[in-house]
Amino acid sequence: MDKNTYRKYYKEYSNKVILTKIILSIASNADNIIAAAFISSSVLASLALLMPLVIFIIAVSVMFSSGLGSYVGYYLGRGENEKANNLASYILLVIILMSIIIGSFISLYANNIASVLGAAGNYHLSATTYLRILGISFIPQIVSTILDKLIMNDGSPKFTFYVNVSTIIINLTLNLLFVIVFEMSVKGLAFATLISQLFHLGVNIYYFIYKSEVIKITKPSNHFIELKQIIYNGSSDFLSVFTDAIMVYIVNISILKFLPKNYLEPFATATIFTALITKVYVGSQVGLQPITSKFFGQEKFKELKDIFIYSLKRSLVYAIIIYTILIPISWLLLPFLLDSKALIPIAFKIFIGVGIAYISSCFGIQIILFFTSINRPIESLAIAIIRTLILIPLSSYTMIYLFGLNGIAIGFIIPELIITTVFFVFFRKTELVKYKL
Repeated sequence: MDKNTYRKYYKEYSNKVILTKIILSIASNADNIIAAAFISSSVLASLALLMPLVIFIIAVSVMFSSGLGSYVGYYLGRGENEKANNLASYILLVIILMSIIIGSFISLYANNIASVLGAAGNYHLSATTYLRILGISFIPQIVSTILDKLIMNDGSPKFTFYVNVSTIIINLTLNLLFVIVFEMSVKGLAFATLISQLFHLGVNIYYFIYKSEVIKITKPSNHFIELKQIIYNGSSDFLSVFTDAIMVYIVNISILKFLPKNYLEPFATATIFTALITKVYVGSQVGLQPITSKFFGQEKFKELKDIFIYSLKRSLVYAIIIYTILIPISWLLLPFLLDSKALIPIAFKIFIGVGIAYISSCFGIQIILFFTSINRPIESLAIAIIRTLILIPLSSYTMIYLFGLNGIAIGFIIPELIITTVFFVFFRKTELVKYKL
């Protein structure tokens, strides 16, 4: 295959998913943006303390969706449609039950969870109020993420894109309505999220009732063995996404320990912008997952490597462009998001440094997602564990302790440089032809 073919795949799949991820990131931060602009930056700090939990929920969703998506794509590539449908139906049933348990637990124990995440005083009151309602919204959110992946495997990435955009518009509109018009404060932010997620789930259900062509929801048989394999296969993707949760949590705790507590506000504000950069890399590989999984099923091993390298180059250019555009935008918007003028230059400095660090995560994020898409959990999980559970926490905490504010960016960039150097050499020597499902 030539570059035009890869460009076509990238345009059809990755471009839409990247845009969706960016829009979803803005939407997920809509609560934070509106909280800072129309309530207070201290409320923003309260919500930021909950961000590790929010990212954890996303990571769980990604774990199941990527693991299931890889299996379904593999079976469809081999023409085993009935097997793909039965497996998808079984996993969907498991996800529904699991999401109800997780959402209910978080809602019931919101007070304790907020304390564990570092919320105290006024931060704790806002965080608890928000989390009680948000916990319920996690139920439709998790299920919708799985359905989004199945819709993509069904060959309808445009449908997923439009549904996500519509969900974002509804969430943003309701946020503004509840907070500004009805003055519901933190409760309004949470209810807007809940309603928009219910809409997302409802439209996805409509798709599988009336529009799906290949993937059908059927009465499932037992696939417990495949469930364990899907969790195992998707666990590396869980860790790759959960990296953000660990980074945010480590920085939050480090700020409370080594820096003035009100530095939580500029860090939370800066992450509204920096989060957009990593979404490019995640969207690039997640978008190509149906293609890479089918290539693997069809034993097109050379094409697998070529399309991965193409994805790295293309997404890196996108990330640099987005970062460059965000520099003046962040500087203009920061005064509207922070209560104290003294915190504005601090937030901008954090954005500049952390943004550069996030750009360097191109290979580290995508290599994990790539190996998951071809059902190679061992390599994917090994890289994710080294990156997520060892290098990033150790580096972040140590660098903030040694260098204070500057240590935030330094702590992020060191692990990415190590991962890129070591595992790029590993990937170049890897012979994919030797791999089996």
